[in-house]
Amino acid sequence: MVSMDTKQWARLVLVALSLLAGGCGSTAGGLRRGPLPLEVTFWKPWLLNTARAPYAKLYVEVDAVRGAEPPQRWLDEMEAFLREQCDKPGGVTVVRSDLIAPEEAAASSVTSLALRHLDGPPPESAYIYVLYYNSALNPQLKTANPHAVVFPYPCAVVVDRNYNEAGFGDVLGSLILKHEVAHLLGAARDPAHGDGAHCGRRGCLMNPAFEYAGAGRGAGLQLQMTFCADCLRDMARWRATEAPGNLRFQGAYLARREAGYSVLTLPNAVHLHLGTAETLPGGPLWAAMKRAGSGPLQGREGFILSSSATGSTASVRTALRSAEKDPVSMVRKSARFFSAQMDRQGLPP
Repeated sequence: MVSMDTKQWARLVLVALSLLAGGCGSTAGGLRRGPLPLEVTFWKPWLLNTARAPYAKLYVEVDAVRGAEPPQRWLDEMEAFLREQCDKPGGVTVVRSDLIAPEEAAASSVTSLALRHLDGPPPESAYIYVLYYNSALNPQLKTANPHAVVFPYPCAVVVDRNYNEAGFGDVLGSLILKHEVAHLLGAARDPAHGDGAHCGRRGCLMNPAFEYAGAGRGAGLQLQMTFCADCLRDMARWRATEAPGNLRFQGAYLARREAGYSVLTLPNAVHLHLGTAETLPGGPLWAAMKRAGSGPLQGREGFILSSSATGSTASVRTALRSAEKDPVSMVRKSARFFSAQMDRQGLPP
């Protein structure tokens, strides 16, 4: 049997820790060349936010470093946008959650802040996480453009207020937030009018570059106030599209269930569980991720790759063979690592 008790769950996460350069989101400038990677698009996670089922409600958690908080107007406009573009008869709830001390932010990576502070959705709700921070507080951080996370946790938006202020002030803050959140609703996914991430229509809010009119840097009228008809059609199509039956929120984790294994993700964290959905790890794994956010990821960005298993050696080996063909490279990497561990232990192939 390959099984692990509570202590082993937590230890395995740290043993399987792998720090890599990571991060994927919207970019400023021009359109991409070529389609988005398959691992970003094949599972259509944005449908959890747009479709009526399996979640009739949408919960948005907003954390912010003190001094970098978004004005209430930005959140109100985002909420109105979400109510309009998502089919959620149970409503959309936007909650200001943690106010993070600048002293903590000054010694933390962005991923570590997210792992320590995000709480996840209440039961029966889809989920979007928004984090506002200020890279000027931490000399180890580079100024970053606001971005929606498309992998591995495609339900998060991260906004560096230092970039806002350095680039074009806070004049466009509400539009930037709507642009990023629209990524999580499937806007511009149709490559017929863009690159699958951004829209090629000049004047559309999903264009990768903002344009200005008028005199003064960032002081004139902003041309991109709305979404083009094509992007609106994209979001309307996703509202009417059924979400995949194998995607669910497991606490704060976004869980994708496959035959014999599951993939659980958090910001910059991918966990491979070999076993049935009923044996998915819970509290101990969550606690281990929080510790990783306070430990190995405290000072720099990176990925956490971890894995666990329940069941017989034969069933785990069968699950591994499937996981080694998963569309996501990080899952395949974890599966190969786990298989090598079993080989070293002399377990049957």
